[in-house]
Amino acid sequence: KSLDRWVTYAGGRLIDLNAWKICASEDSLETVRGEGCYIGFDLSSGGDLTSIALLFPLEDDRLYVHSHSFMPELRLEEHEKTDKAPYRNWVKKDLLTLTSGMYGIKTDYKYIITYLDDLIAKYELVPLACGYDAHNAGAFLADLTEILPCDLIEVKQSARALNDPTVDFQLSVEAGQVRYDKRDQLLSWAISHAQIDKNSFGEIKVDKKTQTERIDPVYALLDAWA
Repeated sequence: KSLDRWVTYAGGRLIDLNAWKICASEDSLETVRGEGCYIGFDLSSGGDLTSIALLFPLEDDRLYVHSHSFMPELRLEEHEKTDKAPYRNWVKKDLLTLTSGMYGIKTDYKYIITYLDDLIAKYELVPLACGYDAHNAGAFLADLTEILPCDLIEVKQSARALNDPTVDFQLSVEAGQVRYDKRDQLLSWAISHAQIDKNSFGEIKVDKKTQTERIDPVYALLDAWA
């Protein structure tokens, strides 16, 4: 809310929400069965939201985006209060998976890897490359290399490294090239919170206004885009 007027685009926002809404589609993973995809990971530092993103290059220069997130089950109530987000509803809609490993408190990376492996097998997907943030990725990478027959590429989380994929993502949304499942409310919620942070060279990366605004699905998407 700004000056008593609701707005869909505020200065500094990553994406114009009107443009994002136009990109909504009826597509799902079933639509891209057997296709090649780029994978992106955003790993949480403990018990927060962890997200994966799959990016599918389609014909006529369009790209389909799939997103899924994870949270330790015993952190659900806490994050519902701090983040003011309907996580419980997103669990019911299969947009968010609660993990019970690691005592339900810490992020269960083993479960996430198994989930991804099952997803690839179920839809006969072809991983082309995987982009990841090295922060918190230590033991995770060793397990990831066992299931992914593609290059794993570190994506540094700096404006210099993320400027080009971020700008390209913005322009692709504006051009209507991006498609996503219109039922993915969690991804759209994260997009709505993503802000632009600019360094002294004018290079940009995504950021958020507060610590309780979760934009992990956006980070994962941009790692795949990179």
